[in-house]
Formats: sequence, C-alpha cells, structure tokens
Amino acid sequence: MSSLAAATPARARLGRWPYDDRVAHLVLLDHQMVPTDTDVARWISFARERGARTVRTGALFPDAVPAFTDAGFGVVDTLTLLTLLTSSIPPDSSIRRTSGPSGGDQRLLARSNDQLRLRRLRPPMLPEAAEIDRRSFSPPWANDTVALSDITTATPYHRSRSVHHGRRMVGFSISGRAGRSGYVQRLAVDPSVRRRGVARLLLDDALRWMRRRGIDRVMVNTASDNHRALALYESSGFERSPGSLLILERAL
Repeated sequence: MSSLAAATPARARLGRWPYDDRVAHLVLLDHQMVPTDTDVARWISFARERGARTVRTGALFPDAVPAFTDAGFGVVDTLTLLTLLTSSIPPDSSIRRTSGPSGGDQRLLARSNDQLRLRRLRPPMLPEAAEIDRRSFSPPWANDTVALSDITTATPYHRSRSVHHGRRMVGFSISGRAGRSGYVQRLAVDPSVRRRGVARLLLDDALRWMRRRGIDRVMVNTASDNHRALALYESSGFERSPGSLLILERAL
C-alpha cells in the first residue's frame, strides 16, 4: 500500500481492493480533509500507473465528495454514520472474567447453553477472521487478510478480539482510538451463529475498552440498508448523525 502525500495538504493511501486486483482502494487519511480537483487528478494518475482499471474510495464525508464527482466518480454505496458518547456507557459489565488455559484474561457469556469465549485476535488468526468476514459481508464489501491487517494499523492504538465457540471462531471485531475519538472499525459474525449474542459481546468489549482509555466519542458506520447492524448499534446508545457517508468509484 502506498502513501500519496505529495505536495498537497490532502493525504491519501492507495491499496488493492480486497479480492480484486483490478480495483484500487483510495482512502483519505483524515476524515476532515477536503481534497481539491488537483488532488483527485493526481490520485487517479497514480492508480492508472499501477495498472488499476477502477478506483474506489473509502467512506467519504460530504465535504470531500464534490472533488470526486467533478472527476467522474459515481456513488456505489451509502453508509450511515452513528456516534456514541462514552459517558453513557455503564461502568459495570455483565460479562464474567474467566481464566483461560494460556493464563490470559478471557470472558465468557452463556446464551442458550452456548459458551462463547472472547480472545485476542492475533495476526495468525486473520485468515480465519477474513473467511468470517467474507461469509458475513460477501464481495465486493468483504475484507481479506491484507485488508484486516491494514485496519489494525489505521489508528495509533487498536483492540482486536475474536469470539470462539469451542475451537471454532465465530466472530471478531477491530476497534481503534486516536486522541479522544474511538472507532468500531470492523465487526463480523458468522451467519450461522447470528442472534446468539456474539455481536453484542464484541461491541460491549470494544465500548468498555474505549471508556477505560478516556475516549469521549465513538463512531461507527454501516451500510444504510443493514438494518440488523443499525439495530445493534442503536440499542447500545448510538445515534445517527445527519447526512450520509458515500463510497464512490470511477473506471479508468
């Protein structure tokens, strides 16, 4: 993945879209950036030089959109942004600590006689997490191993957790923090175990980690038609922010 700093105040990162080498993934490195037409033209040129046939952006805030649409980009997905003040997160937890065989901290939640164990998501476990992501989201929106690894480095600090039923991983989450802001960057659950509390367990863990670290506000985005995810976040106190985030793309 390459950094596109150049001599412009707007900075971006250009990588490969998961599962499709023909698509370049363009991500702005600061959501407050407002790129110029010159910035976008430079990024398009760089993607073309790398052999990409399409450029697809990450989620863009409204102010960043005009420079892309002026360059011929069109909307391919609409996302809803939700925010939560950590002061509203209760300090107590219904999740019991248990001692794992490795001596590390684990958490156990019993739902319908299932035992779900929360563990640290380590780099060697990313291929299994990527397979869950693929089953949960499906291409073109699924993340592969490289994309999940990139997510863990997108913020100065992150917390990655996986949920296991027996020896099988059934869900994972990656959360990050930068300054006083926190981000639920990815949360995926295997479709075969939905409605068993896996997503709730992962979200609960991420939010309490952020609260302990002194974060003021947590943000998450999800597809505007993902009603299951929206219900999960809103039931945890998240509120929808005005406007929408857009993912744009343009053929080269």
